[in-house]
Amino acid sequence: MTDQDTTVARLSPDSLDQYFSAGIPSTHVLASAPRCDLIIDPGAQTYELLTPVVGAEPDLLGMKRVAVDQVSMEDGPWFRLRLDCREMRHETYGVVVSVVQAMRGGASFAAAAEAAVGNLRTLLESRRRLTHDKEIGLIGELLVLRSLLRSFDEADVVEWWLGPLAEQHDLATPDYDVEVKTTTSERRTHVIHGTGQLEPNPGRPLWLLSIQLTRAGGADGLSLPALIHEVRGLLPAHSGRFLENLVTQGWRDDDAELYRARYIPRSTPAAYLVDDDFPAITTARVSRAVPHHELVSDVSYRVDVTNRDSGMPGGPLDHFLNDEDANDD
Repeated sequence: MTDQDTTVARLSPDSLDQYFSAGIPSTHVLASAPRCDLIIDPGAQTYELLTPVVGAEPDLLGMKRVAVDQVSMEDGPWFRLRLDCREMRHETYGVVVSVVQAMRGGASFAAAAEAAVGNLRTLLESRRRLTHDKEIGLIGELLVLRSLLRSFDEADVVEWWLGPLAEQHDLATPDYDVEVKTTTSERRTHVIHGTGQLEPNPGRPLWLLSIQLTRAGGADGLSLPALIHEVRGLLPAHSGRFLENLVTQGWRDDDAELYRARYIPRSTPAAYLVDDDFPAITTARVSRAVPHHELVSDVSYRVDVTNRDSGMPGGPLDHFLNDEDANDD
């Protein structure tokens, strides 16, 4: 073997599937110099890469799907890199192979593992992570839910929350509808999707609830996973339905490690009545101004409500606008 020999005894995709289908752990030697053994555990849905301890232990903090420790073997201590491969069996195996290849090329276990796990993080982010806008938007809705759940019955609050059901508006309280908009910009500028998002339902007042957040930086802040955990704890009888609603928006508990950003309020939330004077592009307005308006689709625009007069809609939303719930972190 030369210094740059990176040959690894690979398992084919079909072989991997067969080992997982067998249902019992199996051990495979991927390389002999340095020694690298792979344990496939179908029950735990994990790969374990073992190699004799040489050099420092890799720094892999912050990855929920990855862990590293040391185990005692007959010939001394070995590093053990454990990777959760649920729903990513072949991709995660590629990470294992990349670690062994790098070590065969002369890299230390620590350097090889840290680089490969960094690639895994990128893979997870590209496949599953909510976009920044969706993450911020979901945080805003959950802040409202948290406030409502501290003052109202959980069954009622769950019924009011329509956002995950792809309804026209995010909340339908007994007396009015609410469109929750969250931004991290310095001004209250919000993106409106479609001509129906700010179209009031007949006989139902519509309020735009504006929430401003900013990155916490060195201050204590609230992350999306922490907020989900807190709201779920306020729904003892409806946590299952709550999780189902989150899944429809793209959330997965297994991906919590991807959402590290923490936020604090930039300002106090404010509500704006969407009335005839509000600058909204609605279906009714477009139909009056655009010939063959039914042929127009995918309308998105920005509305800056920074200098508009806010109001108090009354009822359950006032708890969020008045209470400190909205500013808890």
